[in-house]
Amino acid sequence: MGTEEKVTKNEIRPIVMSVTVVLFIALLAAIVINADAFYDFLYNAVMNNAMWGLGWFSSVVCLVMVIFCVVVMVTPLGKVKLGGPNAKPKFTMMQWFGISLCTGIGAGVVFWGAAEPLIFAMDMPAYTGIESGSNAAVLWSMERCFLQWGLTPYATCVVTGVILSYLILNKNAPFKTSSLLIPLFGEKVVNSKLADAFDAWSAFALTAAVAGGLGYGAMQLSSAVKAFAGIEPSTMIYIVIIAAMFVCYNASAISGLRAGITWLSNRNVQLFFLMLLFVFIAGPTAYICNLFTESVGAYAADFFKISLNTAPYPDAGMWPQNWDMYWWVDWMAYAPLLGLFMVRCAYGRTLRDFILIEWLLPALFGIVWFGVFGGTILYAQIWNGVDFLSIYLNEGAEALTLNMFNVLPFPTIAKIVMLIIITISLVTQCDSMAVTLAGMSYKAADENTEPPIYLKLFWGTVFAVVAAVFVSLGGIGGVKTIKSFAGIPMCFICVACMAGFVKWILARPRKIDGSYEDEPEVANAPDNGEPMAPRSKNKFLAKLGW
Repeated sequence: MGTEEKVTKNEIRPIVMSVTVVLFIALLAAIVINADAFYDFLYNAVMNNAMWGLGWFSSVVCLVMVIFCVVVMVTPLGKVKLGGPNAKPKFTMMQWFGISLCTGIGAGVVFWGAAEPLIFAMDMPAYTGIESGSNAAVLWSMERCFLQWGLTPYATCVVTGVILSYLILNKNAPFKTSSLLIPLFGEKVVNSKLADAFDAWSAFALTAAVAGGLGYGAMQLSSAVKAFAGIEPSTMIYIVIIAAMFVCYNASAISGLRAGITWLSNRNVQLFFLMLLFVFIAGPTAYICNLFTESVGAYAADFFKISLNTAPYPDAGMWPQNWDMYWWVDWMAYAPLLGLFMVRCAYGRTLRDFILIEWLLPALFGIVWFGVFGGTILYAQIWNGVDFLSIYLNEGAEALTLNMFNVLPFPTIAKIVMLIIITISLVTQCDSMAVTLAGMSYKAADENTEPPIYLKLFWGTVFAVVAAVFVSLGGIGGVKTIKSFAGIPMCFICVACMAGFVKWILARPRKIDGSYEDEPEVANAPDNGEPMAPRSKNKFLAKLGW
């Protein structure tokens, strides 16, 4: 999409890079000196204090973000065309959906799709009064999974994506996360120290989130090494896997958004649906359908209640803080930069299209994935007596997904396909974020410019190094704590930016029919000259504009 230009030292934003590196050097030094003491301190500060004191706020913010997405979709704001009335889309809707699904939280869906339903149902928190493994426990677990991997997590990133897409594509704001501050402080803020600080913290938070996801993936792939080669997971195995991922996602990042990232994402979407279909047909189909139907009903009926669940009870053991609210601040860590990445795909589309492709469809996919994989593993555990709980207790959550295929036909083939899905999901998540961070580190970057290769390699290297240290010294617990530490401040930042945008957009002039006037910056602007994305060859999809 654009070409690389020769970059001079003055065209790089050193503060974005240096602050992130310095913060992680300090964190990693503390881990190397005394990992246990550092994690104990951080856990007490973040989970026991910050999450207990502020976790409720993250739940409120996320619910408001879901409402924000609905409002944008159903009001005249949804008709606003990104890039102006003459802008032509550069990606088909299917290409865009593939990129959205695979560069967002797709790797997390793959990791937890079979694990969370089993963990929740078989180890119920005491405050619920529900017996582990009971019918009520199964329904409760599916409800929680839909909450954590459905409409709410995607809303956190889509809100920032909507705001940034509008500001960058329709108001000519700079291609950086600090453009979110414009509705609050005016256009001059993007050249201020506040903007630099915002961009630097966004980079730090995203690096923690991506490195954490890469660490999760390495642990999951290590269980595959054990399954196929009989080699027990170890620090060396983790590092080798991360090194292999490093090579793959950097190769994809170097090729750019229009080449490697788009191609990999769309191939992975095909594998996603192929795997879903296989597990649905080969698994307990009737049970999956029945459980999914009842679980969706419970999720819809209880949505507001479970979205605001805080469990302030002595026997709760901070369950919502360790699960629901942990995920909320985790998504917040992704929000600014994942929203910035979304800008590159949105040109020529309306905000309603944006909500559909970036929020509604991926959320529905996540719900279906958990319904199929969760239903399969719960049926095997509860109805057929397969002891997946022992596998979880002895080998960890990372071992559950691949072991689930042992109760289905063609387990070896299914595991191989699943390994490909896991690998591509990790690659597309890391490469897209490396490209976005590289763009924000480059002063001349815009939504059409591919940043310099060495900046992509720099951020790709940071992801790999941080992930290797996490999984070597901290495991999943360490990853979760660092990500929460980085994401909590983003709750306050995101809600302020959202409030500023709402106030700002309400003041925009409207036409007689209630729709918004075209912004002066793009009202008469020509298209950027790139060829329009072709329509789908499928006649039905083509009629829908796909």
